[in-house]
Formats: sequence, structure tokens, C-alpha cells
Amino acid sequence: MRRDSGVRMCLLGAVGITAAVLPGLAAPQTATAPPAKASPSNAPGNHPEDAAIIRHLNSAITWYRQVASADESAGQPSDFFYLDNARTLARQALQLAFQSADAEAALLLTEKGGEAAGGSPQATDEQQRLSKAVDTLENLIAPLEKQIADLDGQIPKATGKKRQDLTSTRDSLQQRLEFNKTMLEAVQKVSTFASNTLGKMGGLQKEIDDLKKSVPELFAKAPTKVTAPAPPPAVPSGGSGLITIASNLFSKLGDMRDIHQLVNGATGVIQMAHQVQSPLRTRMRITVDQGRTLASQPPPPDPAGREAARQKIDAIMAQFKQVSTAALPLTQEIILLEQSQSSLRQWEASAHSGLVRALQDFMVHIAILLAGILIVLGISELWRKATFRYVQEARRRHQLLLVRQIATVTLLALVLIFSFVSQFGSLATFAGFLTAGIAVALQTVILSVVAYFFLIGRQGVKVGDRVTVSGVTGDVIDVGLVRLSMMELSGPSSDLHPTGRVVVVSNAVLFQGTPLFKQMPGTAYAWHEVVVNLEAGSNYSLAESKLLDAVMAVHSQYRDSMEKQHKAQAGLMAVTSPPPSPQARVQLAEKGLDLIVRFPVILQREAEIDDQMAKKVVEVINSDPELKEAVGTPTIRPSSKS
Repeated sequence: MRRDSGVRMCLLGAVGITAAVLPGLAAPQTATAPPAKASPSNAPGNHPEDAAIIRHLNSAITWYRQVASADESAGQPSDFFYLDNARTLARQALQLAFQSADAEAALLLTEKGGEAAGGSPQATDEQQRLSKAVDTLENLIAPLEKQIADLDGQIPKATGKKRQDLTSTRDSLQQRLEFNKTMLEAVQKVSTFASNTLGKMGGLQKEIDDLKKSVPELFAKAPTKVTAPAPPPAVPSGGSGLITIASNLFSKLGDMRDIHQLVNGATGVIQMAHQVQSPLRTRMRITVDQGRTLASQPPPPDPAGREAARQKIDAIMAQFKQVSTAALPLTQEIILLEQSQSSLRQWEASAHSGLVRALQDFMVHIAILLAGILIVLGISELWRKATFRYVQEARRRHQLLLVRQIATVTLLALVLIFSFVSQFGSLATFAGFLTAGIAVALQTVILSVVAYFFLIGRQGVKVGDRVTVSGVTGDVIDVGLVRLSMMELSGPSSDLHPTGRVVVVSNAVLFQGTPLFKQMPGTAYAWHEVVVNLEAGSNYSLAESKLLDAVMAVHSQYRDSMEKQHKAQAGLMAVTSPPPSPQARVQLAEKGLDLIVRFPVILQREAEIDDQMAKKVVEVINSDPELKEAVGTPTIRPSSKS
């Protein structure tokens, strides 16, 4: 029976609480529904002044955040102070905007009976009703928990029927406690939902309070003392390269655009502040006119009339004070906004000067780059014209034009590198590692290129020269940048002839210890000799004279060519040497005495000259019996190994 009565009590309590809560939940829907003939301008949140105030605060907050997040690091040191002043003024202006909004919200609340700015009275009553229901349930739960705790302590000590009664009572109280907790949980959910839903109907003041939460640093209860930040240290220039200068130029263009947006944003906030201030000025003008009219009237004769007049004057003074409280911060805000805008314009002027300097620097570097390229191309063109005009030899002209191409490409690369690159330390480090890698990977190629310049030097190898390198003798047919090509010659040393093959060797052979033999510069001749054995007791002088005259007779046919080669050689070499001409001498040999007559021969005519020389010597020996008895069989051979 006790358990049933406890359940009935729980149900009765729940019904009472539900009856107290549920009617209130439907109240906001009825209260917030506007009457059929109500004016939209008088409905909460629909008044034009409310919308103007919210728009003004939104624009002021947006502009304040833009100013606070602006970056002055790319400008001059003075730009920091311009922006810091603008930030301080923007902060003060936003505080005044909220101060004016609070005052005007209170003014509108007074004028419209609490609906425009304070929200719906039914909404407030509903929140109070839900809060009271929660308190009631909590007050019911606390004693039940205490009673159950006492019974839990008594049951282990009791015996018999008393223990059964205590247990039954505790079970009944436990059911009531669980039911009340379930009800409390439900009412709390309803209260939370209603608070969130009805909170959105809080009117102008609620919207102003919500906007304050978006800038909590302005309304901190105990703001810390903020010291003026030191100006940022001067950032060293990243370099004078064209890429760095172009990047700096585009950065300054972006800064100019951002600053211009801040200036225009201040203008927009000022315009909205004037829109909010306009109805306040109208109210103030009306209030002043009412006060003047009332003051110009004669005082009533009766005490009741004088008291009524005094009350009217007090009401007008209170209204004027309330209107001025809302209008004065707006005036101060506009002044601060104009001052902040002035600081931003000073920053804009400084940034514009920096932009002009960056543009001038960019144009100067572009002009220097173009001038450097034009100078290199001009020198290259003059080099080409001078080569074709003053150098007639095809080989030498080809060499000079090749060197011109290499020099032009190298100079253009240097001009571009010095124009675009600014961090030469990093470039030098990178170039060092790159050069080391290239030197290891292309060692033979680099040696060949270096050897090329030795080969084309003043006393180097040219096309047509006869050279011997790596045991191969041939006539040079091409001197390339990395290789030397020559036509292979074979046969006896006095009768070399082409084999029909082309031998190609790397220019790097000059640095590998292999000797390279070539003719002296300006010459194309070699030395041959006629050798005869002298009989014992013969006339040595006669034999020497006769054979020398025979050799001189053949040599006279190409003496002019030999003299020209000698003159060319003398012009190219500082060492002087006698002209090449036949020479005779007697030399001791194993079989007695040898008569040797040395004579120069033209390389391209070696076989022809040796043939003529042999015929002439045999003819002279056979025509003189005494000479024929004095000498043996003659022999013609090269005087030195080619």
C-alpha cells in the first residue's frame, strides 16, 4: 500500500510540474505571432534604426579586423607607426560604436515599451517558468536522496518485520527518486532548447551583445596593460637580383591595394555612422525645440500647473540626456575614424613612394640587362665582321668564329646570371659542387677542349700539316674542339703515300705523355742525303765537289720555294737559322770514309726530288772516270727519322 501511494504521489507531482511547464512552452508561439494589423516597423528586429545599428557595428568590426591584421613589414620603418596609430584609433572607434549602440538600444526600448530592444516579455516569463520548474524538481530530489541514504544505514541493523518495512519504504522512495530524475532530465532538455530558441528573439540588445562576443579583447573585465610594441627591425634586402626586385615590386602593388581597401573601408564605416546618427540628430532637434517652447511659456499660476510644467521639463531633460548619450559617441567615433583614415593615407603615401622607388629600380635593372645583352651582341657582331675582313685563311677564320661563339654564349650567360641572381654566396657554393661533378664526369672532354686551344695556337697544328702522334703519321684534315682528324700515310720514310684511311685521335693525347711530331711553323720540307763510300787513296776533294755540284743543280729547281718557307719561318720564330741549302761532309764509317751530301726536299715532292737527285748523281759519276773509280754505289735516304 505504501508503494502504491508513493507512485500516486510521484504521478501527481509530475502532472503538476508538467502542467506548469507545458502551457509556458506554447506561450512564445502565441506571443511572438504579430497581430494582423500590427505595423512591421514596430515588430522586434524590423525597425529601420535597428538594422542600421547592426550594419554599422558589422562594418566597424570588419574594418577593425582588417586594420588589426594588416602587415607593414614590407614597407619603411615609419609605416609601422602609421599603422599602429590607425589600429589604436580603430580600437577606440569600435568601443565608441558599441557604446553608442547600447545607449540607442536603451533609447529605443524606452520609446517602444521594451519590444524593440529588450525582446519579448513573454519570452522572459517563459524562461523564468522553466527555471522555476527545474528548481522545484531539484528540491524534490534532494530530500529523497537523503531519506534513501538514511534507510540504507538502518536496514542492515533492523530485523524481522521492521526490516521488511524499511526495505519496502526504501524501494518506494527509490522509484519516486528515479521518476523525478527522469522528469528533471526532460525539463532540463526543454529548458535548454527553449533558451536557445527564445534567445534568438532577444531583440536589438541581444544582437549587440552577440557582436560583442566576436571582439572579446575590447570588453575584457581586467585588460592587461599593453605596452607599445617596438618597431620591427629593418629587414636586410634579400638581394639586388631582377627576380628579387620584381617580387618586391609585386609585393608593394599588393600592399597598395590592401591599404586602399582599408581607406575605403573607413569611408564606409563613417557613412554608416552618419546614417545611424541622422535619426538621433532629428530627435535631439525635436527635444531642443520642445524645451525652448516650454521655456518660453509663462509659468502657470496654480501649483498643480507649475508641478506639471516642471515634470515636463524634467522629462525633456531626461530625454535629451538619453539622446545625447547615444549621439555623442557617434560623433567621437567619426572623429577617430577620420584620424585613423588620415594615418592610413600617410601610410598609403609612404607605400606609394616605396612603389615608385621599386618601379624605378626594376626599370633600371631591366635597362642594364638589355644594355648588357646589346653590348655583348654588338661586340660579337664586330668580332664577326673583323674576322671576315682581316682574316683570309679559312682555318684561322673558323677558329676565330668558334671562339666568338663560345665567348658570346659565356658572356650572355654571365649577364643573365648577374642580373637575375642576387645571392651570390649560395650560387658560388652550388657552382663549386656542380663544377667538381662535371670535372670528374667529363675529365677527358675537358682536357680535349683545353688541348684544342693549344692546337690552334700560334705554333699549333693546322689543316695540311704532317704530324706523327701515337705512332701514326698523317696529314691533318680537321682540327675539332675535342678531336684531331688526319689522313694516314704509309710506306718508306722517303716515299709516304695515303692509305685511304682517316685516323681520329682525342685532343687530350697532348696531356697523356704521348709526343706529337709536326713540322716547324711555316715550313713544309724535310732533309734527305746522298751517301757514297770513298775508295782508299781517291781524290776526296774532287768527289765532294762533283757530287755537291750535282745536288745543287737539282736543288736550284725549287730553291725559291725553300727561301719563301725560310722567310715565313723567320717571321714566326724568334730563333734564327741559316737558309736550307745542300751541304757536304766526309764521315768516318766502318768500311772507310763516307761522303754525305745533305739537301732539303719539299714534303709534297719527296719522291720526285729523290728521283731527280738519283738520276743526276748517277749521271755525274758515270760521266767522269776518275770520279767513278773514287766512289762506290750511291744511296739516297732521309737524314733523320720522321
